[in-house]
Amino acid sequence: MTVTEITQYPVRFAKKQLSAENLYKGGLFLIFLLCGLGLFIFGTSYYDRFASNTNGLIKIGMSASLIAAAYFLGQFEKTKPFSGLVYALFVASAVNVVTWYFALFSREKLFELLGVSLESVPGMAAAKLCEAGLAVATILLLVKARGENLASLYIRRGNLQWALRIGVLALLNLIASALIIASSIGQGVESILSNIPWFITFAFANAFMEELWFRGLFLGRLQPLFGESGALWMTSIWFGSIHILAVYVTGVAALIFGVLAFTLGLAFCLLVQKTRTIWGATIFHAAADLHWFIAFGF
Repeated sequence: MTVTEITQYPVRFAKKQLSAENLYKGGLFLIFLLCGLGLFIFGTSYYDRFASNTNGLIKIGMSASLIAAAYFLGQFEKTKPFSGLVYALFVASAVNVVTWYFALFSREKLFELLGVSLESVPGMAAAKLCEAGLAVATILLLVKARGENLASLYIRRGNLQWALRIGVLALLNLIASALIIASSIGQGVESILSNIPWFITFAFANAFMEELWFRGLFLGRLQPLFGESGALWMTSIWFGSIHILAVYVTGVAALIFGVLAFTLGLAFCLLVQKTRTIWGATIFHAAADLHWFIAFGF
C-alpha cells in the first residue's frame, strides 16, 4: 500500500460508513412510512375502498400487532428507541377502532334519541364533534398511560403569539376567499350564514383531531430518529394519502385533492415545528376546512 493509499484510507472508510448509515436510515424511514400508510389507508373508516376499512376485527388486529411490537421493541437496548414510535402507531390505530365501533353501534341510536338526522348539516357537525371527542380522548388516555405528558403532543404554549398570528391570518384570508367563490357561483349568503355555526363546529373539531392524530402524536417521536425534515415528509405523506381516497372527490380531482392535502400537511407541520405548539396549525387547518365548506358546502 502506498503512502497516498494509506492517507486516503480513513476518508474512504468514513465515506463507506456514512453510506451504510444513510442506507440504514433510509430503510428504516421506508419501513415506518409504509407502516403508517398501511394504518391510515387500510385502517381508516373514512371510506370503504378496501375490506379492512369496514372490518372491525382487522382494525383490532392492527392495534394488537402494533402494541405487541412496541412492547417487544422496548425490551432491547438497540430497538428501544423505536418502541415509542411504534406505540404512537398503536395509538393512531386505536383511534380507528374506537371511532369505528362508535359509528357502528352507538352513533345512530344516540342521534335518534336527540332527534337529529345524520344527513343534516347540524347532524354532520354533531357527528364530527362526537368522533373528534372520542379520538382525542383515546389519544390522551393512551399517551398518559405510557407516562408521557401533554407537551409530548405539542399541547403546550410554545411560541403561542406567532402561532396565533399565522393561524388567525390564514383564517381571515381563507374565509374571505371562500365567500368570494361562493358568491361567484351563486350560493346564497343567507344559507351560508345559517350554517356557519355548524361549519365552525365541524372545522375546529376535525382540525384539532387531525392535528393531534398526525402532527401531535408523531412529530416528537419521528424527529429524534429521522430529523425534522424526515418527520415533515413522513407525516405529510400520511396526511395526503388518507385524503386522496376521500369519497367526496373522484377521478383526477381526487389526485389533485391528495396533493393539496399533502402541501397543506407540509404547512401545518412546519408551523408546529417552528412554533413548538399545535394551536397555530389547528387554526390554519380549521381555516382550510371552513374555506371548503363555505365555498362548496358539506
